[in-house]
Amino acid sequence: MDRNQHHAIFGVVASVLAFGALWIKKLKTRKEITSHPHVNRDYERENYINSILYSGDQHCIDVIRMRPIVFFNLCDIISINNLLQSTKSVNIREQVVIFLHIIGHNVRFRVIGSRYYRSTETNHRYFRVVLRAILKLYKLIIRLPDESIPNEIRNNPRFYPYFKDCIGALDGTHGRASVPLNIQGRFRSRKGGTTQNVLATITFDLKFSYDLAGWEGSAHDSCILSDALSRPRGLRIPEGKYYLADAGYGIRNGFIIPYRGVRYHLKEFSARGLKMQRNSLIFVIHHYESLLNVFSGF
Repeated sequence: MDRNQHHAIFGVVASVLAFGALWIKKLKTRKEITSHPHVNRDYERENYINSILYSGDQHCIDVIRMRPIVFFNLCDIISINNLLQSTKSVNIREQVVIFLHIIGHNVRFRVIGSRYYRSTETNHRYFRVVLRAILKLYKLIIRLPDESIPNEIRNNPRFYPYFKDCIGALDGTHGRASVPLNIQGRFRSRKGGTTQNVLATITFDLKFSYDLAGWEGSAHDSCILSDALSRPRGLRIPEGKYYLADAGYGIRNGFIIPYRGVRYHLKEFSARGLKMQRNSLIFVIHHYESLLNVFSGF
């Protein structure tokens, strides 16, 4: 090896050693990146669900919009009727809690995922599973009233016998609808935005006995009622019975609407009774509209 080659090899080795020394020094002076401690997701998830269900009625209502006893009854009904099953990773209780949390506050799947330590795909999949199970409860929960006189009328001398043939009240409610741009004009209502006009009947114990969803927000109430009466499995009124309705549904057999031009004095009723009835109706309609807002996206 001649002198020139020896000098060239020595230069390369020196350069490599210098670069290595510089890199090692840089690594030593670099700030260390602290890692977050390991999170037991199963434990945190179970602890959070227990905090919802076992921290008092009010906290449970604030999160999933129902009391714990109602929640557990709902889970039992779904389970007994074989509408929902626990899986290896997600049990029925967790599936229903996440579903109610979403519809109660219109929370996005990604946000729910960070709270329950579940992926967006998992939340979306089980949301649809619970949604289908809830829809199947229609035949078990929503039933047309029979021909018997409601206890709320029979036991009240102010209403009996004058309203002995009344089986409930009928009205409509608007829920937000997500529809394609080319048909948004039909769904745009006087309440603003795109909505669907839903017909619902309710008994005197504040239980739904019939509902018809899907009509455009611009549809007239009387048109929706005519559709409900014409369907093979639509709204049926027993012979001699009737519903209370507002003037928008018009005069027809089986419905009584307020007399036009007559002033009705609400002060004739007790303030406490009116307040309780108003709050109950607001609670029922709020949950109904929340469901409509969620269902409109599917």
